[in-house]
Order: sequence, then structure tokens, then C-alpha cells
Amino acid sequence: MAVITITSEFMAGGQRVATGTAEKLGFEFIGDQLVAEVAKQMNMSKHEAETFLKPGSSSIMRYLDRYTCSIVQKVVDREHGCLNDTTYYDKTRKLVEDIYKNENAVILGWGAQCILQKKPETFHVLLKKEPEQKVKDTMEARKCSRQAAEKMIRNDEDEKKAYIQKYFKADWQDPALYNLILDMENYSAESAVDLICKKAQQ
Repeated sequence: MAVITITSEFMAGGQRVATGTAEKLGFEFIGDQLVAEVAKQMNMSKHEAETFLKPGSSSIMRYLDRYTCSIVQKVVDREHGCLNDTTYYDKTRKLVEDIYKNENAVILGWGAQCILQKKPETFHVLLKKEPEQKVKDTMEARKCSRQAAEKMIRNDEDEKKAYIQKYFKADWQDPALYNLILDMENYSAESAVDLICKKAQQ
């Protein structure tokens, strides 16, 4: 099977490019729905599972901050045992590996560029954009101040950095992880899709 992984900086068009690439190639698109699959397999709600996406601090402590103790008890007492960062990571890694074995797919995020690094029939893409352009685009799209835009960008990219560092001991922006790096100031989503498809097929 063939898999294209796409990693995107904030406001660099990851969703549009990934879905467009999947559609053009006739591949399955794997994005946020992976959370739902993790939740299903771990017998928990999607809302509960999303708590474990942010590895910047202890997920269990974030969980206690966000939910009542009774809800936490329901989660940790389920048949899968105590739920923690490692359990969640192991489950998402297995799902990505299963997708690789069974599907032609475009995977957006999830550390798939690291999980599937050096696997045959994979192609890894990073979408970038200049910092100032990301701020301008965020201010326009979210109708917010510069300060708010900068905070959104920082929060999003710090979480990506922390996730890849924690589980793969890697820098998520390291060029060595990718077969193709696109500066999205120079490409529309459509032209990026065309180039990714062309390069991946080569």
C-alpha cells in the first residue's frame, strides 16, 4: 500500500492540501477521524480522547483539571485499564501502522512522518509559511488582533513540537524527515496538490 503523510505549520493549508491530494489520487484521507477511532477502541468518547492530544504536560493532570473525578474513574476502570499518554500513543501508532498495511491513504498529522519513516511506498511532505505571513493570514481568517494571532500560532506549533519531541525524540521541522518541503507562499492549495501527486508518483 502507498501512504502520503502531510505535516503542516499553522495556516499553511494542511487540511485543504491533504484532502485535495487524497481526492486526486483516490486515496483514503485520514485526519481528525483518527481520534474517533481511538475513542471507539478504548471505549471512551471522542471528547475524552481529545484530551490526550496535547503532550505539553501530564495528560492525567489535564484530565483531572477538565473533568470531575467520577468521570475520570469511569475511564480508568474500563476494560483497557488505566488510560495515560503512553496508552493513547500506542493506540494511535498501531492505527497508523494498520492504515499503512491496509490502505492507500493520505495522513494529516499524528506523527505519521515519524511512525512511517523509511517505510517503502511512503512519501512525506511538510507545508511551511513565513512567520509574518502566518500572522497576517491568521488575523484575517480569525478576525483577531496580532497578539491573539501570534498566540494561536505559538500554541499550535508548540504542541506539534512537543508531541514529536516526546514520542520520537525528533524535531518536527527537521528537513531529514521529509521528501518534499513546500513554501505555501509560493503555491495555491491546488498547485501544491498537483506537485505532491507528481512527486509521489515518481
